[in-house]
Amino acid sequence: MPGILSLLIIFFVMSVAQAAAAGPDVGLRSLASGQKSPPATIEDIAWLAGRWTGEGLGGSSEEVIAPAAGGQMMGMFRQAHMNGPVKFYEFYLFVETEGSLALRIKHFTPALHGWEEKEAYEEFALVAVEETAVYFDGLTYALTAPDELTSLVDIEGQGVVKFRFDRQHTPAEGH
Repeated sequence: MPGILSLLIIFFVMSVAQAAAAGPDVGLRSLASGQKSPPATIEDIAWLAGRWTGEGLGGSSEEVIAPAAGGQMMGMFRQAHMNGPVKFYEFYLFVETEGSLALRIKHFTPALHGWEEKEAYEEFALVAVEETAVYFDGLTYALTAPDELTSLVDIEGQGVVKFRFDRQHTPAEGH
C-alpha cells in the first residue's frame, strides 16, 4: 500500500502544480444593479502595457497598450482575417474616474470610419482588479502565464469571445 499512497501524493502534487501553472480562472464578471466600481488606480493595471499578438474571432489579433501617463493608458486593437486584410480597429483608454477605473472604446472600419457617433464610445465599468487580472463589466484581461494574455469580451449577438495573446518583446529588451 505505501506504493499506492506515494503515487496518489505525487498525482495530487502534479495536479495542483498544473492548475497553478494554468493561471487564474478567467471569466467575465458584472456589477450588480446599483453597485459602484471598487477603488483602483491606473498603476493597478500597469502590467497590461506592451505589444500582444494572438488569435480571436477567427483571425489574427493585436493589442498595443502604452504605459500609463496622466492617469490613463491608451491602447489600440487590430483584428484581421487570418493572413489577410484588417477587419476593424479599436482605439481605447483605460481611465481613472471617480476613484476607480473605466475602459472607453471606439471602433473603426479599415477605412477609419467610426462605428459609434462622433462623441460616443463604449464604456466598461471596473468590477474588480487583481494582481494579474482586471475585470470590467463584460470584458476581462488576465495574465494566464508570464507572457500570455487572455481576454474575454461579451459581444452582442455573438456571446462571449475569447482572445489569446503572447507578449512581443522588443530587441532592446533582449528576449
